[in-house]
Amino acid sequence: MEQLPRSFCWTKMGAESGEQLQLIIRRKEWERSLGNGLFFWGIGQSLGGNADLAMRGGEALKVLFSPMISKAKAIDSTPDETVVWTAYVDTYGEEHPLPEHALVTSRATLPSGRRKESHYALVCRSPISLATTGQLSVDPNSICNFATNKPLGASQVTAIVRNNRDRQATAGKVYPVSFSAELVQPCFIRLSSPRLLSSAEKAMLARAVENGAERTWRDVVTSIRRIATKPRARTPKNFDLFETLC
Repeated sequence: MEQLPRSFCWTKMGAESGEQLQLIIRRKEWERSLGNGLFFWGIGQSLGGNADLAMRGGEALKVLFSPMISKAKAIDSTPDETVVWTAYVDTYGEEHPLPEHALVTSRATLPSGRRKESHYALVCRSPISLATTGQLSVDPNSICNFATNKPLGASQVTAIVRNNRDRQATAGKVYPVSFSAELVQPCFIRLSSPRLLSSAEKAMLARAVENGAERTWRDVVTSIRRIATKPRARTPKNFDLFETLC
């Protein structure tokens, strides 16, 4: 019987940017296929140095995806505005376009009403489709933050965690794992250069995911990315972090 890894990245997923979870997973599967296994999963929090710390022993770090149990907040399920993130910032502070097959969106504002200025993405690889496995589940009371050994906070949606296999399961909430992947360097990235999507673009994206297929999705992503202004990078033109991963 498959068991949870000793340490892993755990992220809870739900409706985002006005898009239902099952549709997000569908387009991420297309993204994975178009990227030779590589896909980017948007998250709202930085992982700091925890991923590198967990991988220090040389072992691969899995990321497990679980659907949220609670209902999505209105600001996520029906946001007033949505942005597409067009670039990422590397460890040297240089800005680069995201790979052409990638599309990461988020709501445009924070709960306070201020513009959302930061967003992140897990850098994931999976050789198989993002199909529901149904074999694993995560008990939040049996895991802790990797770096601090403290319990996960209520607001932590994504975290690098330790699995305490010796701790007895509780009668509280247990989260099924829908699918898993492997985190690949740089594990996560800080996104930049958000661009507001027009109503027509949001409608086009919705139609493409609901009624389209992988071949038409490629054209939609290309169209959206073509509109976006590509950032200038001062690093050499032949340098592309993700070309080494694909």
